[in-house]
Amino acid sequence: MAATFQPFLKTFVAFAAASTLIVPAVKAQSSASEPQQTEPQQKVPAVSQRNRDAAEALFIAGARDLSNGRFPPAEKAFAKAIALNPTRSEYLQALLLAREHRVTDMVRQAASLRSSNPAAAQQLLAEAHSIDPTNSQVTQYNTAAAITPMRTERLAEPILLLANGSRHSYHRRANLQTLAADIARDYGLTVSFDPDLKNESCRVDVDDASFADAMRVLGLVSNTMFVPLDEHSILLAEETSQNHTRLDRLVEQAYYLPGVPPDQIRDYVSIAQTVLGIPKVSVAPTQDTVIVRSPADLADAADRLFTDLLAGDSDVVYDLKLYSINHSNARNLGVVLPTSFTAFNVASQAQSIVSANSSLIDQLIANGVLPPGLSNIEIAAYLVFVAGVSNGSSLLNTFLTFGGGLTMTGVSLGASPVFNLALSSTDAHELDNIQLRAGNRQTSTFKSGMRYPIQTSLYSDIATSTAGNTSVNGVNLSSLLSQYLGTSSITGAGVVPQVQYEDIGLTVTTKPVIQRSGDVATHLEVKITSLAGNSLNGLPVLNSRLFSSDLMLHDGETTMMVSETDRSEYAAVSGIPGLSEIPGFQGSTNKNSSMATGEVVLLVTPHVVRQGHMNAAGPLIPLQSHPDSDN
Repeated sequence: MAATFQPFLKTFVAFAAASTLIVPAVKAQSSASEPQQTEPQQKVPAVSQRNRDAAEALFIAGARDLSNGRFPPAEKAFAKAIALNPTRSEYLQALLLAREHRVTDMVRQAASLRSSNPAAAQQLLAEAHSIDPTNSQVTQYNTAAAITPMRTERLAEPILLLANGSRHSYHRRANLQTLAADIARDYGLTVSFDPDLKNESCRVDVDDASFADAMRVLGLVSNTMFVPLDEHSILLAEETSQNHTRLDRLVEQAYYLPGVPPDQIRDYVSIAQTVLGIPKVSVAPTQDTVIVRSPADLADAADRLFTDLLAGDSDVVYDLKLYSINHSNARNLGVVLPTSFTAFNVASQAQSIVSANSSLIDQLIANGVLPPGLSNIEIAAYLVFVAGVSNGSSLLNTFLTFGGGLTMTGVSLGASPVFNLALSSTDAHELDNIQLRAGNRQTSTFKSGMRYPIQTSLYSDIATSTAGNTSVNGVNLSSLLSQYLGTSSITGAGVVPQVQYEDIGLTVTTKPVIQRSGDVATHLEVKITSLAGNSLNGLPVLNSRLFSSDLMLHDGETTMMVSETDRSEYAAVSGIPGLSEIPGFQGSTNKNSSMATGEVVLLVTPHVVRQGHMNAAGPLIPLQSHPDSDN
């Protein structure tokens, strides 16, 4: 684990040390119409040298813990360093980096435990979410909401009439109020009348009718509607859209849609308003909830419609296997011949060697090693080839002599021939196996790696000596410090960095479109981002590789995408001009060559796991007829 985070630490230290841009906080200015008042400026206490040294020691200790994968101790050391010396922005940036490493490590551990110990994996993800709830790499693993079905809850119930279960027949003509009062009395209820209701004569013909059937027939012949007032009484009024709006008893029902994206929830609201004609619809985005206030029949219709929309779509599970192959091959073959020759007089060279080693020669003759009467050439040959004197390199490398006596000439090589026969080959393979579930026509994103904090600017919080009003990317500094120190107070003014998080690692984005034939049309993007290891103007340089392709695949069919990311070749030839170009003499030429290639291979296999797109039609939802606004 320590080796994994070494590049991140080195890059962080490099660009944190180079960051020197400080933007001071702007003082508030009074308007020209108001008299200017001089306010006493709060004196910022200076940081003592003792606190500076202690903070620097804690920062180094935290960096050591970070490089060794000990993230909680690193976070605590960086937090203590901030408390001692809040003027160093790199301390706060180091704390954010350690926190992101800790969250990433929890996600990796949860991924390894998901199959063997799901409870422990879920606990790790919950802890990571509590540390950084905005981290998309944590929230994407929250599968509990995705598999929870929709549930509904009635927040306000309708009034249920307690009519008796008797059945009656009616064949009579009378005025409306008399008929309505008789029908209500037969079923154990009382009726009241709207003041605007006209008491016209009408005729009712119905046999063996329940209360609901009798009132429905009465409503058809008299264009009236009834609404319950309580369990034993009803109100009869003319059926108009205004009366429905004024008198209908509304129920309030909440539809919990776990795992549904916000854009789809907005679609559900639009369907309830336009298709069902429910004007009173509200949304609680943080709870994935749609709340409807409408008559009971429309609320029930919305329930069935939402259930069909939630469970009636299609899903695709992608099996993605990513290989990164880096291959390098270096060869050094052939013979390196000497490229320089030296001609010299043998007698003169021998005389020089004898003169330089006269004392050694006297000792060799005195000890009987050299017999007396030897020539200078013979003595020099003994000294060079047997005694190994260092000033006889020309004579030692001699490979040709010609002439005789004082004119004997020797030819020596500048260097001995070298025979090369070397091969160096390396291969690096990295594998990432991913399963990604995506809804039909919905964009899904999977991220594997970490979020790296990149400092974009600095500002000095000179208006206060505490961290209560200071925030870093929406996170209050006091709450951040209290997680590790138990206190939020810091001495002196802080220099707070503005941080932008960049995703380091693998990002897969896909949008499937499932055809009725079973084929899956997919727009697939694969992005690989890493730190380059150097910085520019104090900011780290990122390396990014992007795949983007549109595919048409059968269910269960595998396709392979290959991209060559880099390729470099090098070749060098060394030999004797002219001779190495003659056929048959190329063997005397040395060839030094190398080749390095990088490839990314992606295997994609879609599996259609829900066949909602095959349904020709949704459920039949009967609705009661409501009068239009002209009635």
